[in-house]
Amino acid sequence: MTSLPSTSSESESLNIGVLGHVDSGKTTLTRRIAEMGSTSAFDAHVTSSGDGIRRNTLDLGFSTMTSSSGRRFALIDCPGHSGLIRAVLAASTVFDMAIVIIDVLAGIQPQTAEHLLLASKFCPNRVIVVLNKCDLADSAKIAETSKKVKKGLKSMGVDENSPIVEMSLAEEFFRPEMLENLKNALETRIFEPKRDTESEFLIAIDHCFAIKGQGTVLTGTVIRGILKLNAEIEFASLAERRRVKTLESWKQRVSHVAAGNRAAFLVSPSFDESRFSRCISGAPGALKPTTHVLATVDPIQFFRKSINSKSKVHVAVAFETVMAECQFLRDADSGEEFEVLPALLAPCQVLLIFEKSVFLPEDYSMPFMAARLEQQPGQGCRFAFCGEIFRKNAEILKRFSRKLRKGVVERIEKDGYSAICTGMFKAETNFEIFRNFQIITASGPRGTIEGAFGKSGKFRVTFPQKIDKIVQEKEEISLFLKKYHNDNRLISYIPDDLK
Repeated sequence: MTSLPSTSSESESLNIGVLGHVDSGKTTLTRRIAEMGSTSAFDAHVTSSGDGIRRNTLDLGFSTMTSSSGRRFALIDCPGHSGLIRAVLAASTVFDMAIVIIDVLAGIQPQTAEHLLLASKFCPNRVIVVLNKCDLADSAKIAETSKKVKKGLKSMGVDENSPIVEMSLAEEFFRPEMLENLKNALETRIFEPKRDTESEFLIAIDHCFAIKGQGTVLTGTVIRGILKLNAEIEFASLAERRRVKTLESWKQRVSHVAAGNRAAFLVSPSFDESRFSRCISGAPGALKPTTHVLATVDPIQFFRKSINSKSKVHVAVAFETVMAECQFLRDADSGEEFEVLPALLAPCQVLLIFEKSVFLPEDYSMPFMAARLEQQPGQGCRFAFCGEIFRKNAEILKRFSRKLRKGVVERIEKDGYSAICTGMFKAETNFEIFRNFQIITASGPRGTIEGAFGKSGKFRVTFPQKIDKIVQEKEEISLFLKKYHNDNRLISYIPDDLK
């Protein structure tokens, strides 16, 4: 880390995701426009030219540029390979804007589409499209691709009037005015983001590396509050705390870094790097472990398969990707009870049950994306639904599933107030479970299960009024049940539309 005079980090930067299908030209464009490389912008993944610049992005790369009006942009070069989508999912949560590079000959490819979907959730009105390799296409092809791109943007929820900049990044065709056009397009999307600088600090950490004899350097984006020099920071997943010994932002020593800005800081003693991965860290006690969370659900319209309750999905949240069981819920009693739906049936909420603890702030709505990442490329959209986590430690939620059993009236007994029924239970059924449960007949009268009649699964139902002139033999009867997931309790009920 460079030793420079101490200063503070006051400038409000904007974080721009640089996105696109593999080999579309993301890293080449970033190299053209960046003024300073930072974490993983220059790493070991280089070509034989020896210039130290990556030719193919394998992880998140960070660099910076200044806009024509003097605004700092943090450029997040995201990998375009489908197998590296976890890194893009993590980075997307800090996007303020996005540059999406599209091969003019290929148009919107599978990873382009996934990246555009992410942009539609985090910055739908602040996307700039770069049509690259225009030297390989004539004006008619460029116009055709531009038209298709606009249509694609609209269908994915991105502003169809997003600027489209023509580009040729190949050395022999590149012209400086192309970058000027891109900078002018970026200017049209600059805005003042709302940052929370009052709450306890949280930082999304993306890289970690040890410096022998000094400690461990971590880099990330502050997403809430202010990270200060000498502050204590807790790495909740490691159950360890460290103090910030040195703090930088874009290679400048600073006394603090506010929400929205990049930070690099040194802590000691060193971590075992193999234990560390992308995560959110914060002030001591700011993050709590949880395995059950309640969240909103925004279905992704391009996901063509159904998702049933109790199925498992990959959930990108808090800068990591974790497997989780999903149970889709509908509020049945003002937040006191929730019905478990058989599948994602919007509008609904979702209970996510993680395979391992995730560490989340208690007072912060956390965005997430649920996906089927095991799905092979070319088999359709992998993103299933997204939303915001608004309730942690949700394992105590009172949840039930609706069940329906049907049977028939075998005969009305002589007193006219009871009937022997069949077809609803097996011979071995424990009728004590169902004693006093309410049933309803097809003709309307409601009765109560009294108990077993014999040993063949038949049972007696009693009614508060005479039914011999109303209910017919062989008439269908229904038993509506709620089965509670917390304690396996069963109760009977009559639906409101049948009362």
